[in-house]
Amino acid sequence: MFDSLLFTGIFVFVILIGVLFTLLVWNKPVFVIYIQIIYCFLYRILITQIGFPAFIKYLFDYFTAILFIQIVLYFNKTKNINVRKPLLFIALYIVTAIISTVYNSSSLLFFFWGARVNLRFFIFFLACVFFLKREDIDNIIKIFIHILPINTCLILIQYIIFGLRFDYLGGLFGIHDDSNPELVNYLIIITIVIIVYYINNKINLFIFIFNLGMICLTAALSELKILYYVIAFVIFVNFIISFPNIRAIRIILIRLIFDILSYLLLMIIYPHWGSDGSFIQTLQESLVSDYDHPGGLGRLTVGPYLLKNILIEFSQKLLGVGFGNASTFLNFSSSFLDRYEVLNFYLFRYALILAETGIIGLITYCLFYISIIYDSLRIKRKIDQDHKFYCYISFIVSLLIFPLLIYNPSLYMDAAFIVYFSLSIPFIIEKEIYENNLISENVLLKANGRRNE
Repeated sequence: MFDSLLFTGIFVFVILIGVLFTLLVWNKPVFVIYIQIIYCFLYRILITQIGFPAFIKYLFDYFTAILFIQIVLYFNKTKNINVRKPLLFIALYIVTAIISTVYNSSSLLFFFWGARVNLRFFIFFLACVFFLKREDIDNIIKIFIHILPINTCLILIQYIIFGLRFDYLGGLFGIHDDSNPELVNYLIIITIVIIVYYINNKINLFIFIFNLGMICLTAALSELKILYYVIAFVIFVNFIISFPNIRAIRIILIRLIFDILSYLLLMIIYPHWGSDGSFIQTLQESLVSDYDHPGGLGRLTVGPYLLKNILIEFSQKLLGVGFGNASTFLNFSSSFLDRYEVLNFYLFRYALILAETGIIGLITYCLFYISIIYDSLRIKRKIDQDHKFYCYISFIVSLLIFPLLIYNPSLYMDAAFIVYFSLSIPFIIEKEIYENNLISENVLLKANGRRNE
């Protein structure tokens, strides 16, 4: 009797707190976005090392619901926002998901769960575009930069004191074997930011080297091989778009030094690196070899295998087996997942999309990111030289989305919210440019009106 009363009391208390918080933030979507981004860096460590219950991760859904309602209410006032192409491909992806679900007579339960897992990031992207301003971009990027030394210190503590290794070294992103994908999301974003910032004179050489050193140390301790290729790719892209910037040339020499130091550190920490061969050989093995356990498919082999051996019918190749039908819903899983879980296809984002919505779903999903690439370049041409670096961040993130789709499931894990914030940056800048021009025009019109009077 006492336990039931206690549970009821706690439940009522939580509901009241939720209602009070909702009333406080109802017309403050920017505040909710800040909370959601900061929460990306907190919830994992709260669960895995402080002991909070796992259900606190569903607070993301609560924040997303508030933002979705605000978007709906604000949508008719979006004259200054040109986000038509991304919105079109989001809509096409949703239509494909609905058709796939109806055609396969899939469970509505799994459909809504699939919508929750996949569409929340698009909602967050739109919320950032609609409600954030340029100063918010700067503030949030400062948060990313300030978190890096905190995360690095935590990883050192986890490595030295707790004796953790490999995927269990997540820093703020926890100490479970699935911590690495979320850590990868953050490290990719912060790598792009510090390289773009340095080349565009936003940070000095000391801050750049200090931050790059922490990124390389984290990558070595957590054995995140992809980060070294990301650093090389980001430097290459920046070299192309900013040539003949002397900082872009200098950064190549710095990167070579860090490569040598990082490689030596990797061989000391994980001696098998020295015997496995070159980075290229290791990359090739990670792409095609069995993933996680024998019988699990590799990153590049899982897609062709699904099309050849599982999605046998032509309609399945086009539309998949149903939106959400290859995912888990809380403790429940679909018959499709029960049957093919051993293949590990759900560990790779593109394979999961292919299984659920087929080739059409995968194409419409990818077109969203291609539209971001196009719009980043389009907006870059409209703004002055001092602000082009904002578009470079989004442009490079968009390019790296495609290897991430193949590499791991990080784009549908909770920390992916920081990725979608990065994708929204050029649209926020464009909106501010338009609004400033509009303000200037209104001021002139009012001034002219006074003169005529």
